[in-house]
Amino acid sequence: MSMDFNLRSREYWMRMGWGLSLGLLSAIGAFIFIFLMNMGQSMVLPSLTDWTPFTGPWWIVGVMTGAGFLVGLIHRFTSAKQMNVFDAVKDGYLDPEPVPSSLLISLVSLISGFCLGPEVPTGMLAAGLGSWVSKWRGMSSDKTRLNVLSGVSGAYAGLFSSPVVALLMLLESDHIQSVTYYGTLLIAGLAAAVGFGLFYTLNGMSVSPLLGILSPPAYHLRIYDLVASIALGILAVPFALLFVILTKSFSRLVKPLNNTPIIRGVLGGLLLGLLAFILPTTIGLGTTQMPIITQQAAEIGVLLLIVFALAKLVALSGALNFGFIGGPIFPLLFVGSSLGSAIHLIFPQVPLGLALGCMIVAVPAAIVPIPLALAAIGIVIIGLPANDILPVFLAALVAFSITHGLNFGGGNKQTTVKKV
Repeated sequence: MSMDFNLRSREYWMRMGWGLSLGLLSAIGAFIFIFLMNMGQSMVLPSLTDWTPFTGPWWIVGVMTGAGFLVGLIHRFTSAKQMNVFDAVKDGYLDPEPVPSSLLISLVSLISGFCLGPEVPTGMLAAGLGSWVSKWRGMSSDKTRLNVLSGVSGAYAGLFSSPVVALLMLLESDHIQSVTYYGTLLIAGLAAAVGFGLFYTLNGMSVSPLLGILSPPAYHLRIYDLVASIALGILAVPFALLFVILTKSFSRLVKPLNNTPIIRGVLGGLLLGLLAFILPTTIGLGTTQMPIITQQAAEIGVLLLIVFALAKLVALSGALNFGFIGGPIFPLLFVGSSLGSAIHLIFPQVPLGLALGCMIVAVPAAIVPIPLALAAIGIVIIGLPANDILPVFLAALVAFSITHGLNFGGGNKQTTVKKV
């Protein structure tokens, strides 16, 4: 993606104006979505402080089954569907027509406690808005893609508490590496700063609760910590592959029900509700449970920590295949925190901060094609100092390279580099 990077060009400043406007509008939309999600969850979901098996609230089965019925009903009468935000960033367009109904399904899914994150719906909102405005104004495909990138940057900078995350994501997307691409990054970066500033202001001059939700003891980086980070990145791969296997298995099992979305939704809500009753750690996106799991890891034990990680993968795969809409990143962060805590218990010589930082990013990085951006998210979550972040990036890159290099994550597919 490139453009004429000329600050004396009127055309460039017009593109910047649209980019900043859509970054702001997308951030406003993302903030409203997160606000509604948090408000709904505070009324519907329990406090999620108890990790003990079979302590989930009995009524969660009814809530999730009812939500499944509502989700199936929306699918039955609308064009709602799960859409890939990273494909939208790559292609520079996302069909805006299914976005409103898809956002409604996602809001119902998240409020009702399904194991999904808000990054997909907020990304869909931003990409869909950028595509719709560009189509309405009759803009070229080049301008449309810039508007999509700016919108997603604005939304994600606020959601993940860091404009850097949005910029790294753009650097990891398909583009032509040339000096002109920095013109695009400047516009998207300013849109990200606008989005971050909006969230910061509306949150009462404070950053998102995502910042520093885990606070493991500080450690001083040693040379063999780099070797350990590579091993941790490799260790994340089997769990990523298990997620792929679970997703394909659920897809085959649910396929006969795809023409009857109401039955599919009710059945999915019932089954996942029963799982939530048995293992309450499968409820919700997992960020509120991560500190509890890590702080009480010794009491929970290695076996149960691994069970929690596996159950979260099952809940995530099931939700995505039964028609519920949301993202995988936040639940995968929980999976990584459970595995990191277990590894520290097994190998206490591995610092907790190192084990958590590496596994939190390596598990999603093996699945989601933005390892550097995910590493930045992990650093935000733990609040690592600058001299301790290299192992986190290494673990993310190792996990990503193995799964995508072997084509488990689809990394070998040929893509066409777009120009803007």
